[in-house]
Amino acid sequence: MKVALIPCAASEWRDEGRLLGRVEVQATAAGEQAVAGWIQRLAPLGIPVVFHSPDELATRTAKLIAKALKVRTRKLADIAEVDVGLWAGLTEEELKKRYASTHHELCESPLHVCPPDGEEMAAAEQRLTAAVHKLIRKNEAAALALVARPLSLAITRWALEQSDESAIWHHAQEINEPVIIELDDTATRDNSAT
Repeated sequence: MKVALIPCAASEWRDEGRLLGRVEVQATAAGEQAVAGWIQRLAPLGIPVVFHSPDELATRTAKLIAKALKVRTRKLADIAEVDVGLWAGLTEEELKKRYASTHHELCESPLHVCPPDGEEMAAAEQRLTAAVHKLIRKNEAAALALVARPLSLAITRWALEQSDESAIWHHAQEINEPVIIELDDTATRDNSAT
């Protein structure tokens, strides 16, 4: 089974390196053009449905992809972006200056972090992992496509690839195009047991 983790179209905040959190922002024209460029990579997967988080940016991105692939979309609240609370809108540099020790932990062990007035990263990981495993169980034979914001995608990628936890923050900064993960039969069966 293949899982396509698809980032939202770029926004001004994303281009400026700002944490989006759950703040509603619009896609840029360049961001939407980039999404159109992903279709050739996504079409051969045979995606039947494009699942997306409930925010406007993910919804717009999912609809652009679904229209090009001639498939439907489905909104899933459980893959919503991590609520970064007071960090929303901050750049990496601002985060380092204002929350130096927490930023270090965010880079090394992000699942131990809770942004001020935000969602605990460990709780977000449990929410996202449960949602993705449920989708995998229901869609064993088909490719799975998820459109979400950066931090949610990075946590989902970490859970599926079973990589080092420190990769989460790096991936959140770097996911600018779809990441396609091939799950072997063992992983799919293991997920069906959860």
